[in-house]
Amino acid sequence: MDLFAIDSDSESYSGTSDSEDQEECEFTYSDHAQNILSSLDESIGKIDNFLTFERGFLHGDIVCPVSDPSGQLGRVVGVAMFVDLETSSGDIIKDVNSKKLSRVRSFVSGDCVVMGPWIGRVIRAFDLVTVSFSDGAKCEMLLRDSEALKPIPPILFEDAPYFYYPGQRVRIVQPSVSKSATWLCGSWRSSRDDGVVSHVDVGLVHVNWIASVTNVWGDKSSSPSNIQYPKDLTLLSCFPYANWQLGDWCALTADDHGCVWMDSGESCILSKAWKCDSYGHRRLENYSSGYSQTYVVSKTKSTVDVLWQNGSISLGLEPHTLVPVSTLGDYDFWPGQFVLEKLSVEDSAKCQRTGIVRDVDALERTVNVKWISPAGSDAVSYVRSGPTVETVSAYELVEHPDFSFCTGEVVIRSAMNIDKSEADLTNGSLASRESLVAHSDFLSCIGNVLGYKDDGIEVQWASGVISKVQHFEIIGLDKLLDSSLESVHEEHATSDSVDAVGQEEMHHENANIALESTDCTGSLCKASVFFFPKTAFDFLTNVAASLFGTHGSPSPSSVVVDPQYQIIKTAEMQTSAEELPEEKQIVELVAKIDKPNLSSEDNISKRFDVVTDCSDHHFVKESGHENVTRGWVNKVQQEWMILQNDLPDGIHVRVFEERMDLLRACIVGAAGTPYHDNLFFFDIFFPPDYPHEPPSVHYHSGGLRLNPNLYESGKVCLSLLKTWTGTGNEVWNPESSTVLQLLLSLQALVLNEKPYFNEAGYDKFLGKADGEKNSITYNENAFLLSCKSMMYVLHKPPKHFENLVKEHFTCRAPCILDACEAYLGGDLIGHAHDGAYISDDGSKSCSTGFKIMLGKLLPKLAAAFSEAGFTSGQ
Repeated sequence: MDLFAIDSDSESYSGTSDSEDQEECEFTYSDHAQNILSSLDESIGKIDNFLTFERGFLHGDIVCPVSDPSGQLGRVVGVAMFVDLETSSGDIIKDVNSKKLSRVRSFVSGDCVVMGPWIGRVIRAFDLVTVSFSDGAKCEMLLRDSEALKPIPPILFEDAPYFYYPGQRVRIVQPSVSKSATWLCGSWRSSRDDGVVSHVDVGLVHVNWIASVTNVWGDKSSSPSNIQYPKDLTLLSCFPYANWQLGDWCALTADDHGCVWMDSGESCILSKAWKCDSYGHRRLENYSSGYSQTYVVSKTKSTVDVLWQNGSISLGLEPHTLVPVSTLGDYDFWPGQFVLEKLSVEDSAKCQRTGIVRDVDALERTVNVKWISPAGSDAVSYVRSGPTVETVSAYELVEHPDFSFCTGEVVIRSAMNIDKSEADLTNGSLASRESLVAHSDFLSCIGNVLGYKDDGIEVQWASGVISKVQHFEIIGLDKLLDSSLESVHEEHATSDSVDAVGQEEMHHENANIALESTDCTGSLCKASVFFFPKTAFDFLTNVAASLFGTHGSPSPSSVVVDPQYQIIKTAEMQTSAEELPEEKQIVELVAKIDKPNLSSEDNISKRFDVVTDCSDHHFVKESGHENVTRGWVNKVQQEWMILQNDLPDGIHVRVFEERMDLLRACIVGAAGTPYHDNLFFFDIFFPPDYPHEPPSVHYHSGGLRLNPNLYESGKVCLSLLKTWTGTGNEVWNPESSTVLQLLLSLQALVLNEKPYFNEAGYDKFLGKADGEKNSITYNENAFLLSCKSMMYVLHKPPKHFENLVKEHFTCRAPCILDACEAYLGGDLIGHAHDGAYISDDGSKSCSTGFKIMLGKLLPKLAAAFSEAGFTSGQ
């Protein structure tokens, strides 16, 4: 049916009358309508075939049942695939076992290959094309340039995945290529330029070598040449039979007689090139003609085996009964996985245990773990006698960073294993390291992980042999590369770089000395608006107080301009911004800010306060504040006034007399969130080019990561700070953005009810079963970390917030402990005593794993409150 013709006809009659239109349309479309109706069954059949496209799963994929998307997860551990193949003539071969298929190219870009001790990645494969001519001549040409041969119409495959393929008619464009070719039959003639491609394979391979086994063992070896012959390379691949997709080109693996045994006994449509013999084989009639047959995968059908988190295995599941899981929670573990026991700061002296997961209760978030050894002990001397199995909370486990391997991951045998092992992978003795090096027999030392098995790891080696090894016997290639990059970064790091924790400790220890020292040099001792001598500053402050009445003065927005202040302003107008005397800036600032009485008890919970001593501020050593502009000073003053007038409940701010570029804020965790009743502290720095650049912010984490936007290092990831991408109001606008907007964003958008969805890209899972399930898990762990954060704040409150911490927890400690009791009773995080609340994924109570952890943490939290003097009776 020619749709284009129909459209053209309809346009040509657009100027006729209605009656003429109807008559002409009946005449014009009658044949087409008949064609549509007559081919309707065929069209529906094609649509049905299209709709039978099934979702394919690979080994290692994470899935969940369609019937219970918020339940336990499973990992694909087996795939059985059958495919339908289509020939170039359009005939179909049905139900071919995918294990009978082979690739039409031995190597393609992206393949992992092995040569001697070296592992590399294929960058490009150059085709070796065999061309047959009408007079019987035949030659092989290595083509580095795809323009050397030009296809001659008709083109069999318009969207062929490869430039050359068997059966393709070609013309030799560059005679020099054919002249230098290897002639299998006949000899070169300049007039012989048209032929047919009879076979295509890889002639040369460009490889990027990335790692060497001997280098890992401590020996040195030089990398091979980047250009290699394919016969010298070994493809490193596992489960190739499960990776076929619609449209892939393939070849059928035939026996010595050109026959292929078909597993399915169903009838099929055969190409003219095929026939069946009496034994059920299908024989390629023109097998001896020298032309290789290429097929296209037109349909796939597979079943999968799934290992569930509870340890059970389901065999032969249909893909339509499963749903792929896009995101895993931080506390989803699997049978056979190696884990480490989390240790708190107070337990840091204990030995951290290593365990193997037996099974997982995904809903209750509990894990049965077989403890095998304390971490850090000699792996070979693991104590095997009497291992203990314990049911623990998922929140007290973490994936083992060195002993965790993914399905398909490339691994290398460790030197220790080669030297000590007496095992035999190939029914002979495994040679020593020296023998392996001497004989270049490294195919038994490089392999792919197949999965966990019997407290070990199953590996398929490059030699094709499959064996089980212990976790300490192999090293992951990705981990090796990552560690190499880290060492390079460390070598290039500047000698004066200090991590965030180190900086904070150094600030605590050295800031007072830096500020109070009278015999020093450098920028810290330079007299400025920020580091003005304290005696002079106090004097000017007193003068300002006597002149302008700062105590009990009206709000800054309605300050009455004193005549003496007007004289000062007139003098300032005669001075450039860069040369503005520090004393006049201070006098003006103090005159405009309602400075509270720092010793007054009724100012303990004051939301905005001007204080002195910024020695423990994270940004105290930042430079650039010595020579700021007049516009910068005005902008910061404006920020101070906004904060003084408009701070909402739950946000407290302290600014510093001696350093206008520094600010400290405290945000109270809101009700309904996993952060309720906790205090969160942020140090803020106004850069010299503020407000054209946003402020810098540091979070006092206490070493805890309790929010996707708040890192252990203190980094705050927020588009408003240009530490993440954003658009519109999400990004900093020099004309309209303020520190108050920043603090409100932290309060409402970061410390929110469902912080899990703050993670980049996770917002698309909001309202979906797996996303909501992960959100509940995240909230439970976030509350546990928040309780630990409370103890950190009680032990070490930031300067100038000591009274606020005391007042807050005096009031809220009983409520916090009461909420913990409610959570132990089953209430969901953030909704203590709200029995009607049900989460979006249907959860009505906290998990058993959470209750186990909270039960351990609650006595410590209660003791911390008691030691600080906050008892339930207060």
